Amino acid sequence: MYPVARDLLRKLLDQADRGGRYTVRINERSARAYFAATSPAERDAIHAALENAEAAGAVTLDWGRGAASRDLIRIRLADADRLAAHLGESRAAQLAERIEQAIRPMLQDAPPWLCTALDDALARWRRGANAFGTSAADTETAQRLFQVARAVAAGEHRELDLRRFSVRLLGDTKAVERLLGRLAGLLRRNPDWAEIDDDNQLYQALGLEKFPPPVFIRGPVRLHYGLVPADARDWDLTPLRPYVAIAPDAVHAVHVDAAPPYLLTIENLASFQRHVREVADGGLVLYTAGFPAPALIRFIGNLDTVLPVHCPFFHWGDRDAGGLAILQAVAAACPRHPVQPHLMDRSTPDCPAFSADEVRRLQRLVGADGTAPPLARRWLDADLGRLEQEAVDPESPLTG
Repeated sequence: MYPVARDLLRKLLDQADRGGRYTVRINERSARAYFAATSPAERDAIHAALENAEAAGAVTLDWGRGAASRDLIRIRLADADRLAAHLGESRAAQLAERIEQAIRPMLQDAPPWLCTALDDALARWRRGANAFGTSAADTETAQRLFQVARAVAAGEHRELDLRRFSVRLLGDTKAVERLLGRLAGLLRRNPDWAEIDDDNQLYQALGLEKFPPPVFIRGPVRLHYGLVPADARDWDLTPLRPYVAIAPDAVHAVHVDAAPPYLLTIENLASFQRHVREVADGGLVLYTAGFPAPALIRFIGNLDTVLPVHCPFFHWGDRDAGGLAILQAVAAACPRHPVQPHLMDRSTPDCPAFSADEVRRLQRLVGADGTAPPLARRWLDADLGRLEQEAVDPESPLTG
């Protein structure tokens, strides 16, 4: 079939599947390729292909009158099923049914959010729209997206780098990596991950990375450190300034000879760099690199275990919903130590007001359990507005 004619008929079928118009007008706006075919032979080939579709009972063609009798005015849909058969294609509802048959069985024990995400995706696919960046015709990609999401929800990726997880789940070292551009929207359907609005931060928080990111740390701590426990040695980080970077998966034990005056985690790199250079009070300071990766969470949990209960824990981050999510993640890793916000409700001039969406996100937190909800309530009550932590000069938590 002549390509221009196929494209026009495909457009008509797509409109029908979406519940839209049952006609395609032949004008410069809606049929540009038709008007680009200016030679009589090209026009005749297009018209012949369309007339074949009309003879099959799929469409009807409206022509001009008189001297314009060979000017095509519009194409009307006569029978969508016949049109799909004439094009040799499946309708959107059939494609969606095929996807459902492939995916639904694997979600028998999946969490409710993932089953709801599939229902919503199927509704879009049935009307010919894309869902999670995937068309209804791409059954394999849709199946793999939900297969990966189900495995991540079940924790099957833990302790595996991205490529080992990929080959174990899909038999291809790069299959999951190829899906990352579409996977984030599906994973955010989990309410626990919905507030992480940066894709890279989301994958870091879940541990979907080739290797765990390094941990930047300063302070009085000794690490039993090495690629494997048999080759590990004790390294005293106390005298090293301004900080050191370590591979968290190479830490086999953490020792503290004398308790530091505090532990402080810092969300953003610029603030971490300034604090470790400008605040010389012996505190134990870690950079979370935004949302902390699972390996960093385990390392913080080790510090929670070895540091005495009288050592105060603090977190310094942005004043926004993402900053609260990071604070909550750090606090969840520290059952022995309450984690206090540091400089996160500092009143500063010219802070932009929270947007309506940010207010809604903060209000969803209020009343929940944990460290973050009371802070969200204070921000809203005081109308403090959004603040990136780099706008605040570093201070020792001891000064408060």
